[in-house]
Amino acid sequence: MGGILLPVRLLFVEFVSDDWLGSLGVISVISLLIIILAKKKKLGFFGEMFERQIFKFQHGKRGIIIFSESIFLLVILGTMIFAIDQGHSVHTDQKMEYIPETLDPESHVIESAKNMTPSDWIYGTIMAPVGFLTAFPQMSAAMASIDDSMDGWLMHFYIVGFVEYLELFGILVYYRISSRIKIPNTAL
Repeated sequence: MGGILLPVRLLFVEFVSDDWLGSLGVISVISLLIIILAKKKKLGFFGEMFERQIFKFQHGKRGIIIFSESIFLLVILGTMIFAIDQGHSVHTDQKMEYIPETLDPESHVIESAKNMTPSDWIYGTIMAPVGFLTAFPQMSAAMASIDDSMDGWLMHFYIVGFVEYLELFGILVYYRISSRIKIPNTAL
């Protein structure tokens, strides 16, 4: 699905609109179309493979792990999208503080990363979620600054990941509910 949705999102943003909510709708429509065509057996091998994989995700410990992972990643990716959006809009003044006037923003980040030790990376990984809870404006501005230095690619990948996991969660719930509902075969 990522191989289909990422290029569509990139084309939409490039030629139609930069608004992430609009591309979310386009990606959702395409995913819904794929689900409907798979259910109606119109996608051939891909549709069968798609339904078989969804069926496997529904049973046993694998299903619990997939549901838990989906919820966890939805929270993480949604928080990152919200933080970057807030950093670009609400916390723009703080975002400008992260870019020194004399240095190229990308070289400043790269030079800082070269001086970090493995313990700094571990500490940063552990403290990043704490920073989002205790210093959201600063973390939001920093994430928006990183997104700017990557020409918006960070936000693209977060949105596509969020939409994919949201759809995976929705698909799993849909298939779980539809497999429990038995429609009686009645002749007229």
